[in-house]
Amino acid sequence: MVQAGQKPGTGFYFCVQCGHRAYLEIGTDRLPPCTKCHGVQFNNKNA
Repeated sequence: MVQAGQKPGTGFYFCVQCGHRAYLEIGTDRLPPCTKCHGVQFNNKNA
């Protein structure tokens, strides 16, 4: 599980709360809160 604000690397991340997908293109980017529900926990695979 990844928290918003961390730098987990490139790839897709799925909000634990609503399932909305976020994509980080650059490995040094910080994962923002979910743009749909403002959740802060993400998985790197679709649950």
